[in-house]
Amino acid sequence: MAGYMPWPWQDGWGDMAPQDTENTRWGMFFITLSMAIFAVQDAMTRVLVEAISPPQIMMVRLWVFAAGAMAYAGWKGRLRAALNPARPGLQFVRASFSALEIVMIAWALKYLGLAEAHALFASFPLMAALMAVFVLGERLGVARLAAILAGFAGALLIVRPGVGVFRPQAFIALGAAACFAAYQVAGRLAARHDGFLTSIVQISFIGAVLLTPAGLWTWVAPTLRQWLLILAITAAGICGHLLLVRALEHAPAGILQPFNYFLLAFATLIGVGWFGERPGALSMTGAAIIALSGLFSLLFSRRNPHQ
Repeated sequence: MAGYMPWPWQDGWGDMAPQDTENTRWGMFFITLSMAIFAVQDAMTRVLVEAISPPQIMMVRLWVFAAGAMAYAGWKGRLRAALNPARPGLQFVRASFSALEIVMIAWALKYLGLAEAHALFASFPLMAALMAVFVLGERLGVARLAAILAGFAGALLIVRPGVGVFRPQAFIALGAAACFAAYQVAGRLAARHDGFLTSIVQISFIGAVLLTPAGLWTWVAPTLRQWLLILAITAAGICGHLLLVRALEHAPAGILQPFNYFLLAFATLIGVGWFGERPGALSMTGAAIIALSGLFSLLFSRRNPHQ
């Protein structure tokens, strides 16, 4: 599944000086490009999960990612520190949520398609805001609570329980969103003790170890075409993450965060154009409500950090 940039818990919007405008535009370009790559990555995943289990796909992907992360940490002379985090238990919990999320969203892509799966997954920022109240003791406020309730109402429009079009598989995508939200909240705690490189090594390595038993249990010998797809998915994930890093080098995370919703737009376009998906009016309305609710929650939290 696409790797989302961390939710900008501590980055303020701030006022940009004129000389920062060009850098910010490059940041916006890099993150938009990364969202397009992640959408293509998920399209390839949707094709691949028809024949190969998500644990097998993600096991290979995470081992390659872990090898690259550890090689980079070694090149920087920080491999020993990266393998010895200050809070190993917290890193394990965070990596577990991440591994579960990428497997669940891959299954959701198989049953729901790109547009619907991403529409439901887009609710993760709202879930993270709600979890932060209980885990981190943050204040929610009436406005953000209203945004969260509106976002979940949008999800209900897509899922439509009790209606003939209801598919229980939709809860797989919502479960993936909940796991990613928990991963984000755990990331806030981990960031207090460990650096970015340590977290990347821990998440990829622990995730690969956790998925290996299921990946080997469900292993089927891929064809040449399937191996190429697996390699393409892995390469897309690495490129997408590198572009996110580049984007954050050019602009604050708080400014770039709304651009994550481009992933929903790109996924919908690919779903319609490539796979012939036809999201209904209610599903599209629900997706729009989720996206607008998330954007409102983000904007309000930036301007009113104590509400």
